[in-house]
Amino acid sequence: MGVFSNENAPALLFRDTSNREMLYTVPPPSYSLQEVTLMSTTAYAPSSLSSKGKATCQVSTNPPALPQSVPAGFDAQLAYVLGLCCNAANDQYSDYVTNTPADPKNLLGPKSWQIQSVAPTPWDPDFSQIVAQGYTLKSHTNLSVYETDINGNSVQIPAGFIAQLEPTGTQKSSIIVVAFHGTQNSYEGGKIDIDVIPATFGGLLGNLGSVHGGFYKQYTTGSNGQGNLIDRVDGSLAQQIYQYFKENEDPTISVKVTGHSLGGALATLCALDIAFNFESKFDAISMYSLASPRVADSWASDPSGVSTLVSNYQEYVPDSYRIVNTLDSVPGRPSALTPPWPPVQNYCAHVFADDVAIQLGIVNPSALYKNLISFSDANSQNGTDSPPECQGAHSCPAVYVPFLKRLAAQFA
Repeated sequence: MGVFSNENAPALLFRDTSNREMLYTVPPPSYSLQEVTLMSTTAYAPSSLSSKGKATCQVSTNPPALPQSVPAGFDAQLAYVLGLCCNAANDQYSDYVTNTPADPKNLLGPKSWQIQSVAPTPWDPDFSQIVAQGYTLKSHTNLSVYETDINGNSVQIPAGFIAQLEPTGTQKSSIIVVAFHGTQNSYEGGKIDIDVIPATFGGLLGNLGSVHGGFYKQYTTGSNGQGNLIDRVDGSLAQQIYQYFKENEDPTISVKVTGHSLGGALATLCALDIAFNFESKFDAISMYSLASPRVADSWASDPSGVSTLVSNYQEYVPDSYRIVNTLDSVPGRPSALTPPWPPVQNYCAHVFADDVAIQLGIVNPSALYKNLISFSDANSQNGTDSPPECQGAHSCPAVYVPFLKRLAAQFA
């Protein structure tokens, strides 16, 4: 195993033979040994590598054990519906965008996994599996982002959707779902996911803290470059969220924000944006993320940005839940110390339930500590002969959604 060594560092990271990284602390002695699963250092694992169509994944014959209880307030049936929304957002991309073939030896190479072509709008998702859970689709709005294609051109592509779902029975309530897709191409993997330069997250009403620069860029970039939460530039997700809630105010309806992988990070930013800036436009807000990486991010020289972001998030979006496969490396990225040695370091943290960040003193424990739903699934049934989006512990259709389906049945 290799060891990162620096006598001035408050913690060391080393990788064991099973490709997991261990956090080994040195003085101060109040730190303790903590194991954390991290993603590969090359790039965020993709949500999908297919160019077209929906994957048919193999069902596990030995599914992971289910938890015996869930956090107070967690709605297992809703979590399954939101998982299906994550699948629909990922499929929305693969239905309407064609990527160049991925080069397994150089995933982020100049010709690999690049946006090649985009179908004309509208990019309507397939809601059939979602409405089958006891809803009708009242309306929906497609979300989009601007990214760079293989020719270096700025192109508009689908990013997810906002859907108003009406229950077919009396046991459910009407909801607005905001769903984002996960990493789908080399631009997102190489320009967005690994850009850890911190950015200030705030608006006219104040500064909410410091966040991962790439995720913030994805949320605030429009047709003419990057804006912010004050100057919501045309075509940015921030502007589309603003426009939707400006035109669709309904103080009787609740908002549910979700996403898988990169989409989970965007869901975290979006939920805080809605809760802080548009609180009069809806009744309540919840956030359910699947396999989200860490979102709070600041320079180690000014760590208050992380703690401020985490504190504000927990105040404004307390009904939030992280769903994590412990064998999936993506939720461990960026590492709490990035890179894991000085002199230039970032402090990173999940907005709640982050053992490593707590033990390093980056954030404090909170009441939301229990809002983590974890399981262990190696997804060994989907090997290299399966569709790429079905492979690995990070897979949304093969790992996360089947777990949520079983969880919904157990807590029906």
